[in-house]
Amino acid sequence: MKITSVKPLVSASPREFVFAKVITSTGLVGYGEAAADGAPKVRAASIERMGRAIIGTDPMNTDMIYQSLNRNFFFGWPPEELMRCIGAIDGALLDIKGKILNTPVYNLLGGKYRDKIKLYCHIFIPREERAKSEKVTPQMQAEGALRQVKQGFTVVKFDPFTTVFNQEVGAPMKGFVNIFQGMNYPRKLVPKAIEMVRAVREAVGPEIGICLDFHGRLDVESAIRIGRLLEPFNLFFYEEPLPPGDDEELAYVRSRVNIPICCGERRYTLRDFRRLFELQATDIIMPDHSRNGGITQIKKVAVLADTFRIPVAPHVVYSSPLNAVISAHNMASIPNFLIHENMGPQRMKLYADLITPQVLPEKGYLHVPNRPGLGVGLVEDNLAKERSL
Repeated sequence: MKITSVKPLVSASPREFVFAKVITSTGLVGYGEAAADGAPKVRAASIERMGRAIIGTDPMNTDMIYQSLNRNFFFGWPPEELMRCIGAIDGALLDIKGKILNTPVYNLLGGKYRDKIKLYCHIFIPREERAKSEKVTPQMQAEGALRQVKQGFTVVKFDPFTTVFNQEVGAPMKGFVNIFQGMNYPRKLVPKAIEMVRAVREAVGPEIGICLDFHGRLDVESAIRIGRLLEPFNLFFYEEPLPPGDDEELAYVRSRVNIPICCGERRYTLRDFRRLFELQATDIIMPDHSRNGGITQIKKVAVLADTFRIPVAPHVVYSSPLNAVISAHNMASIPNFLIHENMGPQRMKLYADLITPQVLPEKGYLHVPNRPGLGVGLVEDNLAKERSL
């Protein structure tokens, strides 16, 4: 059996998901996913070019293919692009391998510790609710959190500081925010963002976890100043307060703020992750299977993290239900899994028909498919379907 074709597939907007379809000489097909992040044509072209390099190889040699792609593509291939596309092809090959051996992917990774994956999700404010108010209010955030708690989620996440900044300062260009990476966050805006956090905490009570994502927007002074103000709210984690690469600075912030630090979605090599661990710069690591090298690399990240006693809480945003399934197989197979990001049942339902059988959150958990391979298939006929949330 040989690989005969690697094809990129792209879904219609508003979320243009990018998939790798690998076909073998026997007709077996596997699917993987690469995060588009606003550049689906770039991802698709990269998958097509990378795929040409593995035509004629044995799809069973998944680790050899992963290493070959990782070590042989360099000029013009920054890590962000390389690892997205390697991960997509890697997921498709493991899908095929599981089908050949008639076993779920998690069994290829050492078996499973759990049958279902605990999830946290984003606060959800419906479009019609947003239309009623010029600005997102603390009450709207609180209601959005309760909406997800009623669905069975015990941990929720949002980014009130970016929301407040955009509302009060505005955006300079369409599609961009006016809050840059590593900036000093204005003191006068902090109370408004804190009020959103307070409203959510009072609404959900002390038992529900709250995660705050900062998307690397803060500098050191802001991260410490704001982090200390957030300590009384007993946050589940403080996500990416500083831009990626500021590892020594992040370690310093961690030493000054009593909230668990979480980061990793924008680290792309094993050395990147090792450096975070050695500097004691994070409490929780959050790689993304559609961005950080797929199952094979993130399994290595999880093993490395476990040697430092660091739990894994994968990132998954702006990706399809297929990526959620890919990640679930891997997280079922590791001892140091903590919790998994989910965009919420509302968005999952919107794109549910992209895979079959459909896999949706149930009371805050995602059940790991137990059929051969990934246990789901991509419904190519539904990729062009228009959707709106």
